[in-house]
Amino acid sequence: MRQLMKHRTKIARSFRHLKACAMSLMLVISIGLQVPLSGQTNGQFIYGLITTEDGDEYEGFMRWGKEEMTWHDIFNSTKTDEEMGKSSKTGGSLWGDFDWSISSLWKDKYRGSNHTFACQFGDIALLHIKRRDRVDVELKNGSIIKVDGGSNDIGATIRMQDYELGQVKFDWNRIEQIEFFQAPVNRDPKYGKLLYGTAETRRGQRYTGFIKWDDDERMGDDILDGDSRNGEQKVPFENIVSIEKDDGGSQVTFRSGRQIFLDGSNDVSNGNRGIIVHSEGIGTIEIPWKYFEKLTLEDPPIGPTYNNYLLPKALEGIVIRYDGTEHRGQIIFDMDELWDFEILDGEDDYVKYEIPFRNIKRIVPKNRSYSMVYLRNGEELLLGDTQDVSSNNDGVLIARDPNKKSISIDWDDIDEIIFD
Repeated sequence: MRQLMKHRTKIARSFRHLKACAMSLMLVISIGLQVPLSGQTNGQFIYGLITTEDGDEYEGFMRWGKEEMTWHDIFNSTKTDEEMGKSSKTGGSLWGDFDWSISSLWKDKYRGSNHTFACQFGDIALLHIKRRDRVDVELKNGSIIKVDGGSNDIGATIRMQDYELGQVKFDWNRIEQIEFFQAPVNRDPKYGKLLYGTAETRRGQRYTGFIKWDDDERMGDDILDGDSRNGEQKVPFENIVSIEKDDGGSQVTFRSGRQIFLDGSNDVSNGNRGIIVHSEGIGTIEIPWKYFEKLTLEDPPIGPTYNNYLLPKALEGIVIRYDGTEHRGQIIFDMDELWDFEILDGEDDYVKYEIPFRNIKRIVPKNRSYSMVYLRNGEELLLGDTQDVSSNNDGVLIARDPNKKSISIDWDDIDEIIFD
């Protein structure tokens, strides 16, 4: 009976989504193809349906605690040694008879490695909440990846703006499933504008994108705290055009041209936890305060929507050994990353990068500590200090034609990896 009810619920849900799309289309047509402002901006925020363990359903915009709220935010966890690459739609392997289970890839020598899972929320179709910290992450193509804890993304309190009930707060242990989809065009998230601008480092590097200040503030109505010579100040970010580090504090410039020096808080001095930039074509860049120089803010463009994230694709390409031998096929990077949405981690002088593989064209190991990473947008990054780009990498597995044996290549034997 419960399965029948779930089936009926799924059909009803599909009908509601179809109806919502039709209403949105009619709304657009009726106003001469002029989409309302909320319809232009609401698509960049996490939206979906939460089903509780009692079968109750709630629909609206969601936020993970006080953190993740946009599709480009990253969901983090740790992969288990259970089977992945299995489709919930077909019940079988996505790649024929090849054994893609983690346990088959992680030989005894890999057991000490930390195999994390990270992807942007826009790449997820469903989160199936299991016991304790266990979650089945269902991708847009129906594939399942089993994860277990590893970050505060699992176990978080989720706040939803239900489209009829208003603000609802969910305890993680009461949730059975979270389904993600594009917000209907006429839904208003009641959020302010996202922070957007260009962050500069003391080495002259410049990164433009959506901003998270002090690993916390990210909206125009969020507050920059600090002390001026006349006392405590609380400044809305929407009034600020730039923040420049200066002699133990920060010089803040307003849109009017007015300036004020602030210190005495973690927002504007050494206690700052870092400036996070999400830059299209790169990924997420974290700049520690020690290396930060200046942030210049500007009006934000519309960020990526759920529909901008395409179906996941397996990593494919060519791996070239030092002796010039080339091997083509599906690539498992570091013996656990299979998909183009998964994340490569690396650092450049303490600036941290999280780069989706879909943005990477080539990886060239330079020594035991560093690799050159060539992006599809033309940028070149020398990254090190992490497992993905150093000799701590567990190497790659090349899965070829089903009739041919897969090939394992140690990291120290790789001259270059070229992704299709």
